[in-house]
Parts: sequence; structure tokens; C-alpha cells
Amino acid sequence: MEKAHTNPQTRQESFQLNHPLDNHRPYNVPISSSGNPGETPVFRNVKVKDDLSVVPEDGIRTVKDLIRRSADKFGSNPAFGSRTEIQAHLKDGPPDANGNKKQLTISELSPYEFISYIEYEKLVTAIGLGLVSLGLTPSQDKICMWAQTSASWLSTFHGAASQSIAIVTAYSNLGLSGLQHALESTDSVAIFVDSSSIARLALTLDAVPALRLVVYKNDTRISGDVIQKFKQDFSKVKFIEFDELVSLGRSAPAISEPHSPSPDDICAIMYTSGSTGNPKGVPLRHKNIVAAVSGWNITWGGHFDSNDVVLAYLPLAHIMEFISEHGFLYWGVPMGYGTPRTLFDHSVQNCKGDLTELRPTYMVGVPAIWESARKSIVASIGAYPPDKQTAFWDALRDKQRNFEEGVVFPSEREAAFSGVRGIFGGRLRFMMTGGSGIAKHTQEFISFSLAPITGGFGMTETCGTGAMMDPTQWHTGSLGGLSGCVEAKLIDHEEAGYHASSNPPEGELCIRGASVVDSYWRNEDETSKAFTVDGWLKTGDIGRFDEHGALWIIDRKKNLVKNVNGQYIALEKLEALYRSAPVVANVCIYADSTRVKPTAIIIPIEPVLNKLLQSTSGTESSASETAQAQRVVLQQLHEKAREYDLPSLEVVEAVVISPLKEWDVTNGMTTAVGKLKRRAILEYHQESIDEVRK
Repeated sequence: MEKAHTNPQTRQESFQLNHPLDNHRPYNVPISSSGNPGETPVFRNVKVKDDLSVVPEDGIRTVKDLIRRSADKFGSNPAFGSRTEIQAHLKDGPPDANGNKKQLTISELSPYEFISYIEYEKLVTAIGLGLVSLGLTPSQDKICMWAQTSASWLSTFHGAASQSIAIVTAYSNLGLSGLQHALESTDSVAIFVDSSSIARLALTLDAVPALRLVVYKNDTRISGDVIQKFKQDFSKVKFIEFDELVSLGRSAPAISEPHSPSPDDICAIMYTSGSTGNPKGVPLRHKNIVAAVSGWNITWGGHFDSNDVVLAYLPLAHIMEFISEHGFLYWGVPMGYGTPRTLFDHSVQNCKGDLTELRPTYMVGVPAIWESARKSIVASIGAYPPDKQTAFWDALRDKQRNFEEGVVFPSEREAAFSGVRGIFGGRLRFMMTGGSGIAKHTQEFISFSLAPITGGFGMTETCGTGAMMDPTQWHTGSLGGLSGCVEAKLIDHEEAGYHASSNPPEGELCIRGASVVDSYWRNEDETSKAFTVDGWLKTGDIGRFDEHGALWIIDRKKNLVKNVNGQYIALEKLEALYRSAPVVANVCIYADSTRVKPTAIIIPIEPVLNKLLQSTSGTESSASETAQAQRVVLQQLHEKAREYDLPSLEVVEAVVISPLKEWDVTNGMTTAVGKLKRRAILEYHQESIDEVRK
């Protein structure tokens, strides 16, 4: 039987960085004296150095067990909260480059309404029975989730899993070709949709005739006429609304032989948000998810309880959101669902935004979100009266200095940050960043003024686990300890000069453990490249173990580009640094073997750029595509390069200002969680790149 590890930590109300921390070093320790040639020893989190965690507690071996345990332990406590759209208001957005105004839809939302853990288990059971009643065959059929994050998304997954029916994930904005690939390669027969994907459903049903069931989550934006038209055009497909599915399951007779899952059963095939080609399917088994929860529990289990509340708004089709929600389910933490477009008060009408309505104690984000948050906070401070501005910046400087010197920061001076914290609901204890690197300046600014941002690292292939920082050990740079369910080692990456034998050791990060999958779905070529016969996953990330055993992620193999002199330029590292420039909304760094220095392609923050242009030459906003604008932006980037003391080869030599207002999934420039699609960005801007590099 798997050994369950306990977490002896007790919850503390605040993690504000106003006093010295005990960092409990070392973070990770080698469990053998030496590694194989070209490899480091195997490292584990010091808390599990003798035995990796596999289950969070005895009796939990599947996702169904996890739900049952939460219902038994937390009962009538609030579990999942949602808001209903009362009305969608239309208003004019800002004009585009041609002066045309696009209409924006602004939501008016109800307060949050929660269901309990007991009610949730009953809901999940009904959904599972409903799916079986509609003809889905356990351990064979699959249902694709093509919708935005919501309680109905998660409960549909849990309902399917309770009957040994696997789901297939697809981002709500995934293009038809990618969706078709996911559906056909997994032999999916059913699909779950909402208003974000319903408009493209007809094309999907035409392209994938094997689909025979559509479950749709109704809201104010799906009319009965639309559904009726679908039923007429696709008479062989069964259409059922989510609430009808639940009612069907509740009225269905109990199954005499329940199709309960086993730990080795596949419960989800999650498609990675790849930046090139068709995405790879990652088959997650019940035991992988349970192990991932146990790994999270080693680091964070003592920091959460039912007094917390979490804002859930990132895509559930992404592993970071997916696995974190299972952790909060295990800890009994209520989750309120929101959306990126309804987070703040200014983005909704006649109601509060998700943050101020829910007032979460924890949230997760990606670097682009935190960078945008930092710039919004700075802008809001700029609107303060002069004395309040001075109080904020003085308090921020003193708090950071006191922390570095190990001196207590007076609690009464925390009042200087109350306005900033109020924007985010006023109760955040700490937050996590993942997906890619975050600029140190941004992490420090938000951590000292709002709440600490801790780093996390995981992949779909590791079920979202790898390394995660304990908020009681907050620091910048490294990730700190490995997750309690995995072990790791570094192997030489000769081409780029990373060696496991160096001091400190550096190389490609390899991870092994119960949360790590063993293959890609029906893809032997990619499986043989990434997985070894003894269970190691080669992540493609370049890591380092420092003198305290802390893990650093210093780059990705595919984002190390050799310049004309044979020196490597780390693209993601530079993007994290240059993104902190005041004028930059987003940036993609381009380098190749024909030049010494890189080029920056940027999305500017137009009000900032216009102000800079007016201060230098009196030019109006229409000049944002001129050489003068490029020079102004280049000056800003060079200031950042000096601030971070970058070597010459990392100082950008030229700037391209993108004509696009933003890079997102709708124009194909990013994945659903904001990662840059480099090839698409370069192809779109290639002519401009060639021009500025003449």
C-alpha cells in the first residue's frame, strides 16, 4: 500500500513580507553521492528524501475517491461558486488605427452562489449516470471539453470520471484543425460546449461525423432558435442542455454494477498548448492526479483550509488550473469561478468585478497577467494625491529594505498599500506564478505591495507538478523545493555549455515520479524522444541546483538561440526583463545566427508611448509606427538593459512595433494561457524585422 505523508504545518493568516523568514534550507537534497557520467545525483525535496509521496492519505486512489472524501469531510461547507450573467451591455470600445470603433460586450453579473460539497458529489453522480444513460460506454467512449472554465466544466469531468469515461481537453479558442485532431485521434463521441464555442459547433460536427452527443451549457447568449437549428441540421446528433443532463441522471435508476474507475484508468487526455504543429495528447491516469495532489499537499497542505477562498479563472484545459482545483477540493477550500474579462470593477457594469465580489485569499496567474497588474497598479498610484504617492513609494522602499536586512517593517505602515490591495479584494494572502519566467522587479513589486508571488513549475506531462515555493520561504529567482511526489536530476546539454559537473550544476531537467505520465497519446515518435525506459521525463528546460539545493529554471532548450559568434541568447529570460519596461505591453525577442544582437518585437502601451513621443518631439499618436517611435522604445529597452546590467549580446539592436493591438489566441499569436507562438509572430512581422535590420 502507498505511504501517505502528512503535512504538520498550520495555517497562518498572512504571509506579508514585513518580518524575516526562516527559509528552512536546504530545499532539496541528493539521495545518492554521485550521478552517472554527465548527470547530477537524483534530488528530492528534503521533506520526502526517504520516500516520495504517492497519495495524500490512505483511501484516496482515484479522482472519485477524492470527491467522496471531500463530501464526507467538508459536508455542507461551500464548495463551488458561480455568477449568472443578468444582462450583456454593449458599449463602444477605443478606435482602431483607422478610427473605427468596435462594440464591446460588458457583463452585468449576479453575486456568487455556492453549492456544498455534499451537493457537489450528488451533482457529479447525476452527471455520470446521465452520460451512461445517453449511451456512453465506460472505459471506451470519450467526451471532449470545449468550453471555458466553470463549475459545470469541472463537474462534467468528475461525472465522466466517476463512470470510467475519459475526457479530452480542448481550449475554448482552439482552431478547427487542432480540435479536429484532438477529437479524431481520441475517437471522441461526445462534446461539451458553451457560448464561447457554440458558434463554431456546426463546422466541428461537419468535420467529425463520429460525434453523436452534444452537451451544451446554456446561458443568456445561446438562444433556443440556435439549438433548434442544430437539431434540424444534425438529426443524428443528440443535443442536451447541461441541466437536462443532470435531471436525467437524477431520475435514472442506480447502476447495479457501478463502473468505478481504477488508479490505472485514463481519466483525461489533455492536449498541450503547443506553439507549433498539432498539439500532443497527454493521457492522465487517476493515479497521476492523486499523486499530484499529494505532491502539492507536501508543500502547501498546511497553508489552506475552509477559511480561504480561491478565484478560479484560468483555462481548465491547462494543467496548472486543472490540478490546482483538485488540490483545493482536497483541502476544502471554496472556489469561485470568474473570467479574465470580468475580474475588475471597471470591466463589468452595475455590479462588482469578480475580485471585489469574491474577495479571494489566493489566486494564480501567468507572468503576462502580473506584468499587466504591476503597470495598472503604478498607473492607479499616479492618480493619488502627491502625499499619498510619496507615502506609498516610501513604504515600498522601506519594506523591501527591511526585509533584505532582516528587520521588522511596522505593521501600521501597511496602510499605504490598502488602496492597491482593495483593487484585488483586500484579502489576498499569497499568489502563484507559472507558465514562464517572471521579471524579478515585477515579482518584488507585487509581493511587497499586494501579496507574495511564489513560483511554480510543472508540465502537462508531470500533471502540473515539478517544483513549488512554500510562501514561508519566499524569495526571488529560484523555485525552492521540488514537489513532494517527484524526484529530479540534471543532464548535460553539451551544445549550449551546460554541464552537470559544473559548480553549481546545470543541465536539462529530468523528472520522475508517480505524477509523471509514461507516454503521449498514440505518438510513439514523441514518446521515445521525451521518456526514458526507466521513467524519466526529459523536460526540455534548463535547470540549476544552487548551494542550498534550490531548483532554478534558467531557460528552455528550444529558446536558446545561437548568434553569429556562436554565443547563446536566452529568449524567455530577455522577454521577462524587457517586458518590465513602462512602454511595453508584450514583447517577443528574435535572434538568429546572422547577427550578434537580438531584435525586439513589441506591443506598446499606447498612452505611455504617446506621452513619450509628445515629450520628445510633440508627435501625436498616429506616429506610433514611425522611426521616431521605434527610437523612443529602443531607448526604453536600453534603459532596462543598463538596469539589469545585461552583456552586450543581450542588448536589443532594433525594435519592431507591432501593428496589432495585442497578441492573443484570436489572432493566433499566443496560446490560451498567453505563451508566445514565436513562429506565428515572426511570420507576421518578418517584413518589418528585415526592414529594421538592414
